[in-house]
Amino acid sequence: MAEAVGIKVEGLKETLSALKKLGDNFEDLKDANAELSSTIASKASALAPKLTGALAGSIKGNRANKRVQIKAGSAKIAYAGVIEYGYPKRNIRAQSYLRRAASEDKNYIAETYETNIKEVIKKYNFD
Repeated sequence: MAEAVGIKVEGLKETLSALKKLGDNFEDLKDANAELSSTIASKASALAPKLTGALAGSIKGNRANKRVQIKAGSAKIAYAGVIEYGYPKRNIRAQSYLRRAASEDKNYIAETYETNIKEVIKKYNFD
């Protein structure tokens, strides 16, 4: 099973914790997470190597409350992780498409969260 790809946004966990303590159930960041999931999944799909196109077509962003979640592969496309991370014993080199998509969008990710958190601050009069 492939490892999850992660990008850490400094302060996001603390901000979410503060919002939860104030009674917010993360719904305010769900739209930002959905937008980021969709955007990064689309970019990863474009970056994925294409022999048949099945892998690229399997990459989907999921709407989640607490995180950006992107899934690639399926039971029939079990090689998604092998393509992402490689398989040295079989001389298969890594062809990162998920991590690369997330890494190339770091500024967009930060800007999206910043904008969304500012909207939450304004909505709840935290300023």
